Amino acid sequence: MSSLPPVTHLQFLVLDALDGRERAGRDLRALLAAHRVKNSAPAFYQMMGRLEDAGLVEGRYDQRVVAGQHLKERSYRITRAGIRAAAETRALYAKPLAPARLASKASRG
Repeated sequence: MSSLPPVTHLQFLVLDALDGRERAGRDLRALLAAHRVKNSAPAFYQMMGRLEDAGLVEGRYDQRVVAGQHLKERSYRITRAGIRAAAETRALYAKPLAPARLASKASRG
């Protein structure tokens, strides 16, 4: 039996998007939307909080002024642990199914 990936598919998508650069939360949410992921802002930021708690990403707030209003925007970057988790997940999904498992499935099906 193969092991589970270290991160969920949504977390993997975010980690992969962060590979090598910092991105704003709104940009990451747009990326998820482009992949047809319907994710509310609270659900997204909860997921990002879990990634931060796990040490896979680091977040920071940037303050900027738009139309005279001060806005805080959260930006994220991947950590070394996040890079490792993404690589492990990528490798797990890249593994071909073992021939014995394929034969076993064929005999059942």
